[in-house]
Amino acid sequence: MKFETIIYEKKDRIATLTLNRPHTGNAISKQLRDELDMVMDDLDDDDETRVLIIKAAGNHFSTGYDLKEFSYLWDAESAQNEQQRRPHSRSPIWSRHRFHLSRERWMRLFHLRQATIAVIHGHCVAGGLDLVGVCDIAFAADDALLGQPEARAMGELHVFAFWPIHLGMRKTKEWLFTGDNMTGTEAEELGLVNKAVPHGELEAVAQAYAERVANVPLDAIYSHKEITNRWFEAAGMHAGMAAANDLDAMGIAGPGMDDFTRVWREGGVRPAVRMRDEPFKPHRTYLEAYAAKRDRDEPSGD
Repeated sequence: MKFETIIYEKKDRIATLTLNRPHTGNAISKQLRDELDMVMDDLDDDDETRVLIIKAAGNHFSTGYDLKEFSYLWDAESAQNEQQRRPHSRSPIWSRHRFHLSRERWMRLFHLRQATIAVIHGHCVAGGLDLVGVCDIAFAADDALLGQPEARAMGELHVFAFWPIHLGMRKTKEWLFTGDNMTGTEAEELGLVNKAVPHGELEAVAQAYAERVANVPLDAIYSHKEITNRWFEAAGMHAGMAAANDLDAMGIAGPGMDDFTRVWREGGVRPAVRMRDEPFKPHRTYLEAYAAKRDRDEPSGD
């Protein structure tokens, strides 16, 4: 198999998939998703490989979906082909259909027979969290930054990154309402990742874990996955994700996208994202903003 957006290798019952679009921050493109499907086709026929490690080349795990490929959903002027120019392509009804199909593609990875391990460094935001959300295990660099900044304007994620499952109700709302990002260390404390380690140790720690899992028979690994997954499916996991898809389709067609679209048309994705995020800077979280204001307002001790 030949790939252009990923690197795929197998050794000693462990497969490694490396996202390889570093020039885009490993933004998730249509081609990357197609190549990920090819990897899953291969693993479906592979009875020897026990573990799939997913990591990324360059400075970031993933900066989200490649908006240049999907902007036609809210901006007719950015359509790249005749199909995207068709009026129905921007209808929330058909956007909803596409988002549900996207969720089903991600869930194929969720149900893969092999154990899947995400190895996160740099930024992991938006669509990158969809990918991490459907992995079984996640290791992060302690200085990695994970978040859903699109919550500030653009809607929901296709599998909702499984945040309600990992974080619980109150913490999910706390982070979604601001779109702030959390460090790898904070993500471990909240239960979003299994372990946060120094950046220089990240891949070695993930490899050490994978090597131990690789000693377990494949049928046992798959059984453990399915038993655990079934608990959350029975609790309504799929219905919750479907609601996220529905509301995402409505959100990108709503008034919250008007300013984003206007700036997008004037200068492209970077200025639009800067405009969206400007009110939240220069502080990473509300606690940092509070601490800065408190320090400014406190009277001097002189």
